[in-house]
Amino acid sequence: MKKDNTKNSDKNSSAGVKEGDNEFRVEYGFPRRIYAIEKEDLNNDGSREIIVLSILKDTSQKYTDNTKFDMIEVFALNTGRKSYEKILSDTVDFSDTCLFADLGNNKSKQIIIHTNTLGNDPVTSEGMFIYDMKSPEKIELLKYIDSGAPHIDSLHNDGRKQIVVSDNYFGVMPGNEMLIYESEIYQYENNKLEKSNILFGDFFDKKIKAALDNYTGIKSKIEMGMQPGNMSFPLYREAAGVVLYYYAKEDEKGIEKFWREEKEYLKKNIPQDEFTDLSNFVSKILPASGNV
Repeated sequence: MKKDNTKNSDKNSSAGVKEGDNEFRVEYGFPRRIYAIEKEDLNNDGSREIIVLSILKDTSQKYTDNTKFDMIEVFALNTGRKSYEKILSDTVDFSDTCLFADLGNNKSKQIIIHTNTLGNDPVTSEGMFIYDMKSPEKIELLKYIDSGAPHIDSLHNDGRKQIVVSDNYFGVMPGNEMLIYESEIYQYENNKLEKSNILFGDFFDKKIKAALDNYTGIKSKIEMGMQPGNMSFPLYREAAGVVLYYYAKEDEKGIEKFWREEKEYLKKNIPQDEFTDLSNFVSKILPASGNV
């Protein structure tokens, strides 16, 4: 992240930049200080907006490892293009990175802010703010994702970008054995960031195949008597992975088929608490008519 020359003192924090023929200067009173100033043409109109990231001094001293800034302000040229006016001011706690991405492949860019509460688990600790410039005078929070270690990807390699969010599944497993899986995919559609899992069946099919391969591999070891000790726990874990990816794909028929075919086998080969957990999870995510 590019940082502009900033003057800090016990009384104020100020910085100035030049954009074309226009001078811009911002100043905050103590204890707020400027972290960085960015310039980006968010709405593809030929003029770059100025994005100011700042933080309270006491906050930065307390959270130096993860919080780089806790407030964002955006300034845009007014209609006469003679001066900058503030069009956004928002709190973004625990933020460590700001970047810009064209999520809709339409040459406009969204503001992406990554957050990190610095917990032991990235999936529960890392989140994201996404802002969109709706008009020359207005920027809105498009979506806030509080956890899930969201990241930007282009799953179809077509220029469009998606935000992929993960989740944890503990079941009866200890924390260090939890399952981490991609649970949600968001895509920019009609000026909104919408959950679009159903559009990425090919992505989830690959995940399902890998989970099924792992599951059948464990089954084969058990059936051949090759398991080192009690193999029930990894069998439960891999079965849960299959169900979770069918669930993320929103494929109820896939869940029904897998559970119908494997239910009795699992009942005989994993401990009761593991089977009960899987059975309860399947019952929860399927309509009553689909519980088999």
